[in-house]
Amino acid sequence: MNRIETLPPAFERFEMMMGVLDFAIFENATGDRENMLFAIPQALRHFEKFDAEKLRQLGGRPISEKAFFGDWYDFDRGHLLKLGRYKTAAGPELENPQLSSLDDIRIMSGSSSCPEPGSGGQFAYAFSNPPYPLAARPGEMQAMFEEIRDFILPPGRNSEIIDWSNPHLPEVSDYFDAGAEWWGIFLFAIFIPSMRRLTIVAGSTTD
Repeated sequence: MNRIETLPPAFERFEMMMGVLDFAIFENATGDRENMLFAIPQALRHFEKFDAEKLRQLGGRPISEKAFFGDWYDFDRGHLLKLGRYKTAAGPELENPQLSSLDDIRIMSGSSSCPEPGSGGQFAYAFSNPPYPLAARPGEMQAMFEEIRDFILPPGRNSEIIDWSNPHLPEVSDYFDAGAEWWGIFLFAIFIPSMRRLTIVAGSTTD
């Protein structure tokens, strides 16, 4: 198994725009849990401890692509959503608008709730809703999301997604301490059998 060091430009743009998810992508991989346990710590930045045995005990669960993306994503149309109710400067109130529709709309007030830390899924939320807004216009965020989405889950390819997210992940690594406070903790392994590609996605942060 070899880590892919050069990723599509969208990954670098995501990091420059203050995205908080970490990605580690491997070729010539297998989809078994032990291979995932070996790969996961390579995706975590700024940690001092990692207890593979504890993570093995917590386990991971298979989920569908729809569950992986979660509530902040229109799965049928492929659009990120801004979940919640929002009042605009022009007057109308929006409910769960598509993110890409907000380029020229000024939101005056509104809010939404965060998923429970470690509850599972919600990749779209973790991608587009860090504690501090991404330094990008909504339409640009949608385009960047599509590039990354189609790389880690290539259209027309079967996928196997294991969700390792769990409220007890801080017991595995201090990497997950910050997100457990309120924003969220995320840990996924995505395997594409036909390509022998394994992607680890991790996220944990706070304000």
